[in-house]
Amino acid sequence: MQVRRIIRRPFTVILAAALGAITLVAAPAAQASSTTLCTGSISCLLAGRSDAGYGLLSFISYWNQTPGHNCTNYAAYRLSHGGRLVARPPGTGGAATWGVAARAAGVPVNDSPTVGAIAWWPASASSPSGHVAYVEQVMSDGSVLVSEDNLNGDFRWRHMTRGTGWPSGFIHYPRSNGSPSGVFTSVSAAVAGQIDFWGTSSDPDGGSLLSPSYLVTLGGPRGAAGIESFTFSTAYFTFHRIKAVATRGSTTMYLYALNTPLTAGSDVLLGSRPVTIRSTSRTTASFVDPTITAATTPRMRVTLAPTAGYGRVDITRGSTVLRSIVFEPGGVRTFTLNLPRQARGTHTIYARYRGSTRHLPSHARVSLAVR
Repeated sequence: MQVRRIIRRPFTVILAAALGAITLVAAPAAQASSTTLCTGSISCLLAGRSDAGYGLLSFISYWNQTPGHNCTNYAAYRLSHGGRLVARPPGTGGAATWGVAARAAGVPVNDSPTVGAIAWWPASASSPSGHVAYVEQVMSDGSVLVSEDNLNGDFRWRHMTRGTGWPSGFIHYPRSNGSPSGVFTSVSAAVAGQIDFWGTSSDPDGGSLLSPSYLVTLGGPRGAAGIESFTFSTAYFTFHRIKAVATRGSTTMYLYALNTPLTAGSDVLLGSRPVTIRSTSRTTASFVDPTITAATTPRMRVTLAPTAGYGRVDITRGSTVLRSIVFEPGGVRTFTLNLPRQARGTHTIYARYRGSTRHLPSHARVSLAVR
């Protein structure tokens, strides 16, 4: 984001009235003196104001920000280098989100600048994408020196004093030990044999030359006996994955963020969540005599597949449950049962399998004509 110098001048409003003229003079608004000290990595370096090596490494993405001339990528670089290892809070995207995401993660955001803090401006009419800058020095008069890069602009240093245009807050990120951080957001298994999960994570010193890697275990934590596990990589801070798995039934999923090789820190468990992973089922049904009289008892055959399927099947007409049967694991696969007599007319009868911890629900629909 380009931050432009704002200049305002006192103004005078003259109100003419029938009884005379009254002159109203508004007091000048507090001004923010924003003085550019140098522009461009080389020019600033010659002036004794460094970019901390960003000019040579700006082609790399930090915190999954857009590489190159970009305020967020530069700020993320400064938070990841020079002895600083800062984990990216969830929700940190464009510059306008930085302060909001920091507060949500419990990171202090206040009006007290310190060296190494991030000056933050939210979205505004003059700057729809917001802006962030790195605090290099706090002067005795409370003014600050910041370094920054700008989208469609260049690297520079500025001297800022309080007033209009002063940052909305200063973000004081805590240091980390270099380990990944993030959140295991959710997991579901709406499709048979699959898990569908979301998460957010970043490795503060991982850069983007290697995509962050993750480990998933089902049925127990890492190292436990009898677990199913797989790894995957993704370059995105917020990630979504759909994976076919062999595990069935109620289990627990563990999600680990793996530390980038040859960097500080260690692997981190992002969280664990219960999930029920089920197979498909198939319910079939038919009437022994599809056409009967009102004085005849309907006889219905119901079959549940696969063989391992178990649980309750309700025979219904509309919202009325006519009969219920229970299939046992590995037991009888087909039941023939009598239903209550039905009134004259054509009836739609359902055999509804409720499902189990290992199988999804299914149903069959058949017609019965009663004369």
